[in-house]
Amino acid sequence: MDVKINKLTADGFLLSEVSRLSKRGVSIAVDFDSTICLTDGYPHIVGPNSGCFSTLHKWQDMGCKILLHTMRHDEDLDMAVNWCKEQGFTFDGINCNPENDDRDPYCDKMYAVFYIDDKAFGVPLLRDNNGIVRDHVDWYEIDRMFTPLLKEIIIKLKENNKWLGKDLCS
Repeated sequence: MDVKINKLTADGFLLSEVSRLSKRGVSIAVDFDSTICLTDGYPHIVGPNSGCFSTLHKWQDMGCKILLHTMRHDEDLDMAVNWCKEQGFTFDGINCNPENDDRDPYCDKMYAVFYIDDKAFGVPLLRDNNGIVRDHVDWYEIDRMFTPLLKEIIIKLKENNKWLGKDLCS
């Protein structure tokens, strides 16, 4: 799978999509329940999903924009955002893109290059055989799969003078 994804990037297909979707770096949309946090049922938060915040911080340090993409709203959304702040993480956008650029300002669709969600096809999950928490995203596998790809995308954007994010951290 990694070879095909990297081949797409090298061929420029993904690069053109990235540069079209994001004028200020690479946007990554991330779900909350069973993705960022462990849960035993909505809206209860059991704790942080292991490896999540370290990966998200790494991607922000690379210049990526991390967007919270959740169905939570009102006080449940506030609870999720505040809980992430208590964990030391602040999002670049919450259920929206941080900059509106040239898209329709009345469009509610969030634009991102990657969407990480426990309900998305192909996202690696961990099972809790004790049944205490719901199946949740395997962030160590996400990091292994996507960080090299993100570095490659950023390098290619820089080579094509389309990168406006932070300098790439090693």
